[in-house]
Amino acid sequence: MGGLGSRKHLAGLLACLGVALAGCGATSKEVAIQNAKPGDLLVEVDGSRVELVRAFTPGIANGLHKGVVKVTSGAGDGKGQMYETTAICSVKGEPGWQTYDNVFGDPISDLNAKRTFPVKNRWQYLFHFDGRTEKIGTLESSGWVARLKDNLCRKGDFDDT
Repeated sequence: MGGLGSRKHLAGLLACLGVALAGCGATSKEVAIQNAKPGDLLVEVDGSRVELVRAFTPGIANGLHKGVVKVTSGAGDGKGQMYETTAICSVKGEPGWQTYDNVFGDPISDLNAKRTFPVKNRWQYLFHFDGRTEKIGTLESSGWVARLKDNLCRKGDFDDT
């Protein structure tokens, strides 16, 4: 009788271990910026993950200023690159507003380091409402920027209105 009970116990233990290990490999879910805390995944696209490191400061004219995100890619070493990022979000068709959403960032390696301007490696994307995208600066074109814009500007999948 001890043998049968031991096998059931072992089978139950292995089943629990399997469930726990399966959870370890599960991908995290993107968190909308209004609910995000440092460490949360904001965007995952094309093998790149963007995590919130430091919360954005809300500003005038639908701006989210000087938040810090860390971008890691499947091809990288896992360390990732941090960017101090700002998004100025516009409203389509609203008189007096820009006709694009503006996202820009500066690469950083230290959260507490004093910034000097202008930053030579600054990047900027203008997402025009007519479908054009203007890219300025040194950042390689990447889908994570457009997806991050959607999250920060609460558009696309992140539209909660």
